Amino acid sequence: MGLVGKIKPDALVNLAELSILSFKNNSIHGNLMEFSYNPKLKIFFLSGNRFDGEIPSSLLGLNFLESLQLQENNLAGSIPGFNRSSLREFNVSYNNLSGKIPDTGILQSIGLSSFVGNQDLCGAPTPTACSSLNDSSDPPNSNKKNPFFSSTLVVVDVIVLVVLLIFVIIYYKKYKNLKKQMKRRNSV
Repeated sequence: MGLVGKIKPDALVNLAELSILSFKNNSIHGNLMEFSYNPKLKIFFLSGNRFDGEIPSSLLGLNFLESLQLQENNLAGSIPGFNRSSLREFNVSYNNLSGKIPDTGILQSIGLSSFVGNQDLCGAPTPTACSSLNDSSDPPNSNKKNPFFSSTLVVVDVIVLVVLLIFVIIYYKKYKNLKKQMKRRNSV
């Protein structure tokens, strides 16, 4: 097709009857679109582009999805827990995905070739065992609790609160003095 450029995330919102989407082997970039408005989507070819960002969780809500081809892009983050029995073809090879491949029956039944080229993926069907660092299906920069970060955040919050309190006290004193001056002027 020779398509080049960026697709808006809401580009497919008005296409509720869409059942096949193929933009394979183009130069489309940006995040993948939102698919919750396309409930009839069955076949999905976006391979061979430059899409980045995460695989949208809205794909999990597509009850009739049969084929999801996202290979050869720049997708990052974790693989959502696809578990639709209708999903027969799935390929996310040659992206930048990370974390544990979800233990869903569908994803575990798919061959290794659908996951190769993602150095930070672990768990079956890949030969890479998950360590405690990459054991979760969350991306590496997820919202996990970091004790240092949490304590630093508390200290910063306290400092901001103290500074805010000082400003309130100064403002109150100035307001009180101004009120006294106004009373003096009015009484003269």
